[in-house]
This record gives sequence, structure tokens and C-alpha cells, in this order.
Amino acid sequence: MTARLTVVATTDLHGQVRDFDYGTDAPYADVYGNGIGLARVASVVERIRADAPGALLVDAGDLLEGSALAHHYSGRLRDDDPPLHPMAAAMNYLRYDAVTLGNHELDYGVAALTRLREQLDAPLLAGNVRDAATGVPAFEGGLVRDVPLAGGAVVRVGIIGLTTPQVTTWNRDVAAQLRFDDLVTAAGPLVDDVRGRGADVVVAVVHSGIVEPATRENAAVALAREVSGIDVIVAGHAHVEVAEHRERGPDGRTVVLTEPLCWGMRVAVVELDLTVRGGRWCVLDSRARLVDTARSPEDPAVVSLVEPQHTHVRALGAQIVGHAVTAVDAEPARYRATDALALVARAQAEGARRRADADVPLISLVSPTSRHASIAVGPVRRRQVAALCTFDSGIVVVALDGRRLRAHLEHAAAFFHGVTTAGDHDPDTLTNAPTPRTPLGTPDFDYDVAYGIDAPVTYDIDLARPVGRRITGLSYDGASLADDQPLHVVVSRYRASGAAAYPDVAEAPVVHEVCDSLRTLVERYLAAGAAYASTHAHWRLVHAGTPLTVAPAG
Repeated sequence: MTARLTVVATTDLHGQVRDFDYGTDAPYADVYGNGIGLARVASVVERIRADAPGALLVDAGDLLEGSALAHHYSGRLRDDDPPLHPMAAAMNYLRYDAVTLGNHELDYGVAALTRLREQLDAPLLAGNVRDAATGVPAFEGGLVRDVPLAGGAVVRVGIIGLTTPQVTTWNRDVAAQLRFDDLVTAAGPLVDDVRGRGADVVVAVVHSGIVEPATRENAAVALAREVSGIDVIVAGHAHVEVAEHRERGPDGRTVVLTEPLCWGMRVAVVELDLTVRGGRWCVLDSRARLVDTARSPEDPAVVSLVEPQHTHVRALGAQIVGHAVTAVDAEPARYRATDALALVARAQAEGARRRADADVPLISLVSPTSRHASIAVGPVRRRQVAALCTFDSGIVVVALDGRRLRAHLEHAAAFFHGVTTAGDHDPDTLTNAPTPRTPLGTPDFDYDVAYGIDAPVTYDIDLARPVGRRITGLSYDGASLADDQPLHVVVSRYRASGAAAYPDVAEAPVVHEVCDSLRTLVERYLAAGAAYASTHAHWRLVHAGTPLTVAPAG
């Protein structure tokens, strides 16, 4: 007797319900022709279910944070009686069987997450998360489903959920309430539990990516190699596209792994051919593939379901919040000084200045989070600020010194590939260099730039030199910056929590925290009509002291 079990999966949806870019107030478009959103995913799922009525639908996490739509309603989850979150509404309509906790589900606090759990019909799984005070599991770790197959047969499927233990790296406040255990260590007992409840097939849905070599953060491959009893791993978090990856588990079984692309651009489909041995189902063969959602229309039912929220957020985005005195173009911010980062740097620093020590130089660290945001001279709408400030993080001021700032900038300079000439260089081959921590390439938002607020911070990044020795000419107000010079440095809470493994900043004393979010600070700065031209952004890319020529293709 044989049968087929189908598992359908999404991950890293990041609040994308509609195929829409709220920053441009237009349908989403990129150079790759991708489509996004749960409305497109719904059309794919409906088609798959027509052929496989018993197909399981799972998600590997990071659904709350991302789009302007999700951001607005995720903030409302802090209310005593919040409206139904559009992501919960859409996922309930699609009838998800299980959702794994992602790190960004904690961005709005544990109370907001609790209300999301109440709104979701699907269980929110995270078997390696415990209450920090009591040590008891804070989430369900697994579940068992009796899944109907063609011909009237039924297979019992165990689904376990695990999340990257690095969550408190980015949301350190959560550590007071939740403890995150190593997911590979936690997986074994979860597998044993669902197998003990009669599961014939085990699917692990993990917010941890398919990255080699595996790390504690992205441990999906290690999970397959080290834990017995798993048949399928649906991975997320790394924002990579892996149709199918195979590993041999310690018990000899073949484990098939898959990771669909983020934002609903792809849907993973895993097919398991089953046979009966010793009176129980077992996997005879398996395969995985990815479906491109751009080829499927938006499901009208999902569009209608979130139309009021969609319309409301568009109206909020159209509100004029300030005035731009010079044009802003975010695209080149990753390879040269721009007004895009100068604006953000000055806005967050001015928000912090009220409690900063006037006798200590104030430095602002910012990173490029968007290549597409642009603002013309004149009125600025809220959606343009949201596009520029993709991550609406809180802000803190920490105490560093000249030596530690240099170390921070050296770490940032690993973002660039080494070069052998002064140019011309295409920025797409110059930036996003891989590191041991980021073997697939360093993302733009991991690269920090330093801005002096009351006087220029000046430095070169010499790409003829090895990583760790690239920063030359580091000066403040025209004088070489001494190692023991005290500094007050404005950074995002994300960076101050240790994100991107920068040295020193996570352990640095916090001078004070800024209550307002980054977008609020930028809106307030623009409303005041203040200047932000990058006259204080005296940093350059050089080769052996000669400025690099960077010429984007086309």
C-alpha cells in the first residue's frame, strides 16, 4: 500500500499580505519580477489543495514585522482590545496547520505576541523557548495531526517548531521573560514526544536557515545531521532560496530540507511517498520544489478580507509629515556618503541630544536599510519616511571611546570585498562581502557608518588592506581621534543588543534610552525643516590611499 503526503510551506512573510509596496504606494515591483504577499500565496495553496486535499500548510516564522500594514497593526497589538491583525486574518483564511515563532514576533513585546497567539487559529510553536522565571515551556513544542490521504487512508504526522536561539541578541529585553535554548539540543525530546504519540512522519518547522557551515543561529543543516527521527525540515530566517537540500540523519533516514524565499515570493512544496511497513506508514521517497507566486493572481477573498486595513494604512502613508531641504537617494548609501544616511543620523542624534553630555562628542551610527527609498525636495509623506527607515527600531546612547569606535568601524569595513585597483568598481561586486558569520554575504543593514553631529568624523576605508586593518585617518573635528577620547554614540537598540556581532557596543554602558522610534524622530526632524546635508560625512572608500571610483552598471 502506498500514498502521498504533501506539505506546503511559507516563511519570513514579514507582514506582506497584498502584493503592494506601501513606500511607493504602488504594486510591488523589483528587477527580478517577483510577486509578494499572502494573497498570491493563497492562489498557489488553493491550486495545490485541489490536487492534494489533505496537504498540510505551515509557516517558519517572522510574520509580524515588515510592511507598513503589519507595522501599524502590530503596534495595535499592545492595545487592551486590539483589532484583528491582517496577517492573522489572512493566515486564518488559508487554514495554516502550524506557525513557528520567528525572532521578529518579539519586536513588539511579549504582551503583543500573546495577543497575536490569541488571534491565530493555528498553534504558534517554539519548543526551545521557556519562561525565564519558571523554566517551563512558554509555547507548544509540537503537535500531531491525522492527515487524510487519497483512497481513504490516514497518516499521523508530527509537527515540531523551533526558533533561532539568537532572539535575545536582537531583542534583549525579552531575556527577562523568555529563555531560548539551543534548538538542536531541544529537538530530540520533541521528536521523541510526537513519535511517542504515534507520528509516522515528523516535520520540523524551524526559524533557522539552511546555511553551511551551520551556525547556532542558522542550524537547520545541523538539525538534520544530528537529530534522529526527522523526515522533513522547513527552514526560515536566512532569506535564502533553497528548493531542496538532502542530508543523512544519524538514524540513516534521508532528511529533505527546503527554504522558500521571503515575503511570499515562493511557496515550498514537499511530497512524501509513503508505504506501509510493519503496520505503520514510513517514507519511501521524498522531494521538494518551490513555486513562484508571481505566476499566480492575488486571491480576491484575501484582498477583500484586508481591504479596510489596507486603505487605512495607505491613507496614513499619504500624510505630509515634513519638508526635505535636499533630495535623498538611498541607493548609493552602501558605498558613499549620502544625504539619506545623513538625515537619519542627524534625526536620531537630535532625538538623543536632550540628555547627552555637551562636553562629550556625539557620534551617530546608522546603516543603509533600503536601496529604493527616495525623497525629492519639498513635502515629505509618512510612507517615504517608512521606506527610508525600514526597521523602526528604538534608539539608545552608549558610552564608547576612540579605540572602540575604531574597532566598530573595522568590523563594519568587512562589508566590502578587497580590491586590487582604484576602479572602476561596480558596487554590486564591491559590497556585501561574505564573512565567517555571513557566508552568503553581509547584508546592507549590517554595515554601519559613523557621522559626527557637532563636528565631522573623518575616515577612509582602504580596501587594499586586510580586514581588521582598513580604517585610516580616523579624526574628529580635524584632529586624530585618540583611543581614550570619551564618546557618546547613538545607535539603534537592534545594534546595541549585539546584532551583527559588533565588538563592544552590546556591552557598552547605556547613557540613556530614547523613547521615540526612529521613524518618529525622522518625521519630527523633517517637520522642523532642519538641515542634514552630508557635510559631516567625511568617509571614503580608497585603494592604497587613492579614492575608489565606483560606477554602477548601467
